[in-house]
Amino acid sequence: MIEKGRVWVRKYGIFRLVQFGIAGIVGFLVLEAVLVVGLYGVYGNAELPSNFASSPGLLSLDILASVVGVVAGFFVNERTTVKGVYKREGGRTVVRLLKFEGVYAIGSAITIAVQLALLAWLGLSPALGNIAGAVVAYPASYYMSMRFVWKSDRSLR
Repeated sequence: MIEKGRVWVRKYGIFRLVQFGIAGIVGFLVLEAVLVVGLYGVYGNAELPSNFASSPGLLSLDILASVVGVVAGFFVNERTTVKGVYKREGGRTVVRLLKFEGVYAIGSAITIAVQLALLAWLGLSPALGNIAGAVVAYPASYYMSMRFVWKSDRSLR
């Protein structure tokens, strides 16, 4: 039974998926910290009225927080999730980071869209809307980063 479980974990890359999730949580916590500090710094409050959903200032803050959070998540992934994978593929860290930011631009766009929609429709705080957006974006972000940044097919089977 235990051996069958190990085969299943290896076959479907469950351990790597969990590691990627943990790295994503670290990056997300960094993103949330930047966002909350920015909300207080710019607006004096983390709660915003729903009409701020179309604010260029909020969108700029979201993008900045996303970029910083993705950088943090990238380096955690480099040290844990895909440790050694990139050595087989070659390439420089800065190239992988740029690819990761590019791939995550899609995930970040999904996260920000969900966050702004929840602010507009429900008046939900951007910091809380990010949580829902991150959950929605997670599958796409995982698949694309494993496939295109670290070129790891093993994690997709």
